[in-house]
Amino acid sequence: MIGGVRRAVGVGALLAAAASGPAAAQDWHPSKYGAADEIGAANLLTAEVTLEAVRLVKTGKVYPLAVPVNRHLPAFRHRSFRLYNVQPGEQAGKTLGPNKFTFNDELVEAWTGVGTQLNGIGHIGIDHVYYNGNKAADFVTVEGVTKLGIEKVPPMVTRGIVLDMTGHYGQAIVPESTEFTVADIQAVLKKEGLTLRKGDVVLFNTGWLELIGKDDKRFRRPAA
Repeated sequence: MIGGVRRAVGVGALLAAAASGPAAAQDWHPSKYGAADEIGAANLLTAEVTLEAVRLVKTGKVYPLAVPVNRHLPAFRHRSFRLYNVQPGEQAGKTLGPNKFTFNDELVEAWTGVGTQLNGIGHIGIDHVYYNGNKAADFVTVEGVTKLGIEKVPPMVTRGIVLDMTGHYGQAIVPESTEFTVADIQAVLKKEGLTLRKGDVVLFNTGWLELIGKDDKRFRRPAA
């Protein structure tokens, strides 16, 4: 579903998970990767999958996917980002050492969920129960989580699939509350001549990033 915060999301297991439907809601743990697993579908990112992805590189051209983060970037609900440039010990024109060393340092006061981000598997739960049946009371503390943290996410080098949902719906920006059904995804894959493979990362082009700086109110509205 399209929301106020857009992320590059998904793994090759996307269709299988969606196809399981609401009936499987009571049967989502323990994980098929084991009761102690903390990385979920990232288990699919094997050395073989990475090697196959590397073989796809032809031109070496790099495409930036990150969103520049600053205090003007519209963020989800309560989140904000503030950066301050400071020069410790250099007030009133002071310098450091015999070579008159000076420097700029950055102090950031921010929520980590602003702009481009990768969430750990402990980010989202259902009624305080998280991946693999972990209950919030057992692993969530004010200083962080003791399980399912972002540090558990392995490096990801794999094939990326971009699905153009704007083209599928025939609109420059996919409307709010639009749900991507299995049929929608399969239709785009067929149109683009693609087949999902185990370990693929799926990116959805929704057009929503075009709203940043032009219609921030609308950009935030679905998450309000």
